[in-house]
Amino acid sequence: MKSLYVIGIVTAIIAIGATVVLLQDKPAGAPQTTPLSTNVTPSSDSGVATATGRYVEYSERAVSTSGYTETILFFHAPWCPECRAYDTALSATPLPTGIQILKVDYDSAAALRKQYGVVIQTTFVKITSTGEKISVWPAYGKEKTLQAILDNT
Repeated sequence: MKSLYVIGIVTAIIAIGATVVLLQDKPAGAPQTTPLSTNVTPSSDSGVATATGRYVEYSERAVSTSGYTETILFFHAPWCPECRAYDTALSATPLPTGIQILKVDYDSAAALRKQYGVVIQTTFVKITSTGEKISVWPAYGKEKTLQAILDNT
């Protein structure tokens, strides 16, 4: 019985240590845990501040955050292999300055799906800072790269 107790403690210590290491070793371009924190730098051409590119969870407040010249909504379903592939690609690729991609839960965002005419998960919608639709790209079965998203929205 005492050996089971020791094994349990050792296992817990290893799990905690692995979690700490994983949290510290977040890959470049991974989604930020604080979606509204932005790094804003002045633009050299116009003097207008632009924010560091980001891929974060959707919120109405994030849509209107200043410093972004492009906002793209990604209608994502966690059960969808296509969505997971795009999520992996976006998490591994740093987004260009001034571009934000906001991850929208396809299953729970029925009102947003209706507002933007989204009928399938894995759809990208480019919008203005006031939420007006600019373009829609149903990306199911398409190339899973940041460049494909930017070229098609």
